[in-house]
Amino acid sequence: MNAFARDLSLPAAVLTLTCGLGALSLASLPAAQALGLSALALALLAGLVLAHTLSRRQRQRAASTLNLFKGPVLKAAIVLYALRIPLDAVKALGSGVILLDALLIAMTLAAALLIGRRWLGMNTDAALLIGAGSGICGAAAVLAAEPVVKGKERDVAMAVATVVLFGSLNMLLLPVLFHWLPALFQSERDFAIYTGATVQEVAQVIVAANAMHPALVDTALLTKMVRIMMLAPALLVLGSLYRPPATGGQTPTQRQVRVPLFALLFLGMLMIHAMVPLPTAVQAWLAHLDDVLLALAMAALGLTTHLGLLRQAGWKPLLLGASLWLLLLVAGGLALHLWPL
Repeated sequence: MNAFARDLSLPAAVLTLTCGLGALSLASLPAAQALGLSALALALLAGLVLAHTLSRRQRQRAASTLNLFKGPVLKAAIVLYALRIPLDAVKALGSGVILLDALLIAMTLAAALLIGRRWLGMNTDAALLIGAGSGICGAAAVLAAEPVVKGKERDVAMAVATVVLFGSLNMLLLPVLFHWLPALFQSERDFAIYTGATVQEVAQVIVAANAMHPALVDTALLTKMVRIMMLAPALLVLGSLYRPPATGGQTPTQRQVRVPLFALLFLGMLMIHAMVPLPTAVQAWLAHLDDVLLALAMAALGLTTHLGLLRQAGWKPLLLGASLWLLLLVAGGLALHLWPL
């Protein structure tokens, strides 16, 4: 048995499967549909509740298994989701979304340095990690930025904690704004773009957009994927402007920054789907498989979210994360309100 297999926990897998598959079943009930509770939201909620019944040792033992569902399983689900997005949605996205994403990423990284380093007295590494996670693609961006800024393990953990916290707040806040303040933007499409441009994690974008209306997930996810595709150029610019001392005999310019593979696969799947349409039965089966994988990933995301993360983070990272969260919401909302896409 290899090391990876030894690290996996059967109880954690069973718990994730129970939350995910149970949520899919509950979401089909008339009561859940009347309340607008999707399978993704129910899976996340079930995971959040159960996470606080586990001891610290149980969470540690479950970590590898839950990371499998949050990582490879979620990425596979995102790639499969490309088969559900019509080509018209891709064409309709427009260059304005690309410009909006680029401006928000640049603004967030600059604000992270200004607020974190100058006003809060944080070290540059920690501030940039939180900025990357907030502005680009959540925990994945934090982990991708770590080799560039050479942040400490504690800085990485704090950055991930803030991203999870404020991304979770977005999942709750944006659907409320959509339903209670529909006139905030000129169209539902702008709401979807706003979600994809401001929410931290891919999973959180899917949950928030799905809670607004399932038809908005396509636009929100595409907007988010544009941000993810900007990860490599953003980190290359960051690496050229900020070069901490290298370790292990490796110079800063030798450290490679790559676009996440799942983002490239997502793009490739979109192109294949546009050129070679699948039979209806096959596409329906893959859509069902995608629903299952997404529900499992949401359950794992909930199971790894614990209030104890806030105590570990401290007040400065939380204040920086809150500032960037508010800045993204206000700047993104103002941009879309003045120049609807």
